[in-house]
Amino acid sequence: MSYDLFFYKRNSASITQADIESYLNNLPNREGNNDSQWLFRNEGSGAYWSFEYHQQHENDPVDIEIDEGYEGYEDFEDTRFTFNINYVRPNFFEEEAFSVVDKLASDLNLYILNPQGEAIPRQYGKGILQTDWTAMNMSHAKTYFDEWGHNYLEPNQSDYSADYNRKKAEIQQQYGEEYFVPQIFYLKRHGSRLIETLCMWPEHVPYILPKIDIILTQKRISVLFWKKEEAGLIRCTDLIEQLGDLFSKLEGHLVLHPQEAQEIAKAFNKLKLFDTLSGYGESIGGGNFKLEVGQNRYISNPAASSTEKPTIDYFRNGKDIGRFRFKN
Repeated sequence: MSYDLFFYKRNSASITQADIESYLNNLPNREGNNDSQWLFRNEGSGAYWSFEYHQQHENDPVDIEIDEGYEGYEDFEDTRFTFNINYVRPNFFEEEAFSVVDKLASDLNLYILNPQGEAIPRQYGKGILQTDWTAMNMSHAKTYFDEWGHNYLEPNQSDYSADYNRKKAEIQQQYGEEYFVPQIFYLKRHGSRLIETLCMWPEHVPYILPKIDIILTQKRISVLFWKKEEAGLIRCTDLIEQLGDLFSKLEGHLVLHPQEAQEIAKAFNKLKLFDTLSGYGESIGGGNFKLEVGQNRYISNPAASSTEKPTIDYFRNGKDIGRFRFKN
């Protein structure tokens, strides 16, 4: 079930198949290398969409016919390029995908036939198709929410998380290698259809804290001649209530600077873990947790869907300096 658009040009226009292919080939976030399909995915936000070229064969039926009641329909030629985005997707998909559609049509002077509306090639104002998809997406989500067993994340948090993840590299560059800038992940609590947001915090390092629900962390507590390790979940509200004064407040996130990171050690280890990751819920969205702090890399394994116990491997300047295993 998807939202499809078809691109047309005026018969008099000089735009060619090669021109459109070249344009698509130079767009960011492309995945794969298919000659007739262009898949795009923003690894930060998770938004994805596609374009495709449909080669015309002699006996192919015509998929979409222009309404012959439309005056001037004979002046248009089908480019055979289409755009596709699925329904029942987070609304933040709209901004990324349709900004590309709008710019493509504007830059190459293309016309768009929207079969979800009138079967007429036309030029749309900025944001009109985005608004159209959003309304239909919400309608499909409500219709199939129970039937398909979907989960739900509050829209403002969904939009914030996507925007933060898109800007993660920019934030890392702003603060430098010493700071840990986490990615926001999504966690579904066992027995619930509500989604919560989660970040990882490997000990008390200089840290950027976004607006999230839960922190997955590893604590190392010195007990006489040995160190006790505890891994699990901390409520972000509990962290801010007890240690919030040590953070600097900026628009969109909190910052724990190096000096405060040293001071926070004992208090950090006293924070109560309310559950383990596997005991509380499951990560959704797939993939590994991949976390980087400049030259210091924190990579947790295995994939989010795995039942194995997750670990964090620590690297500094390319050298392995240790591993934490989260004991569920």
